[in-house]
Amino acid sequence: MPDGITYSNKDVMFKVLSRNYENKSLEVYGLKVPRIKKLLPTNYPAVTTTEIHADNPFLLEDNSLLILEYESDSAQKNFLKYNKYVINALEFLDKEGVKVKNVIVAVIYTGDIKESAQEYNVGALRIQIEQVFLSKFDTNDLYNKIKVKIDAGKRLSDDDVMRLIVLPLTQPIKSQKQTLIEDTIELAKKVQDEQQQLFIMAGILTATNKFIDIDYSNQVKEWIKLTKVARLFEEEKIEAVNERDKNVRKQIAKNMIAIGDDISKIMQVTNLTRAEIDEVQISASA
Repeated sequence: MPDGITYSNKDVMFKVLSRNYENKSLEVYGLKVPRIKKLLPTNYPAVTTTEIHADNPFLLEDNSLLILEYESDSAQKNFLKYNKYVINALEFLDKEGVKVKNVIVAVIYTGDIKESAQEYNVGALRIQIEQVFLSKFDTNDLYNKIKVKIDAGKRLSDDDVMRLIVLPLTQPIKSQKQTLIEDTIELAKKVQDEQQQLFIMAGILTATNKFIDIDYSNQVKEWIKLTKVARLFEEEKIEAVNERDKNVRKQIAKNMIAIGDDISKIMQVTNLTRAEIDEVQISASA
């Protein structure tokens, strides 16, 4: 997405992707790495005016860090931003107490790129990447096979889903990419499993973030917000906020009980019921 995937319960896109990428394999792209353990956030704080958002940073099952990028050019300067992404992710994981075993940078190139440098080496700084060239994928064959399954009401396999997410990038021309983005989004809307449907759509928006028409991207995000799954995520967020608020009010009640305030005053200040205040009082004296 243009602003990266934010690490927040408020962000439906992050929730959809993080829940659905778990335990997925990337071998369908030709990347022989361990399965995904979890999707990492991309909105790390940094004092810089340059792009800091990786497309898809993952923690893998063996505690390797994978930075997965989608590119339509093969400029050497890309290696420098990959280095920034790695440092940002490593700093985040270190704060989370995660000991990273290995770092992998993988780049999925759109259909217009046939070859690219695999290594950047300037002595003290050396970056070697894994590469996937989507120019080798048969766009029409992949689209038609998946469309047949969806039209027949069949559930897509994990490999089908992963292929559909990158399918628009197999096209070499920007206008063709946009057309295929719209076609795959419309196809995804027909997927009967809503969790799978939203995962495909969120995945496509992320994979095509550098190429997609911004207005169309925003339209799709608004459509996603109206779905049942997105509403459930929003309800989870509201419940979490309410629970956090109630815990704060209970702590205030506990402090007021400790200084001898009467029950009616505590009820008025905290908006807790008498039964809830009694529970606080019992737990405080236990």
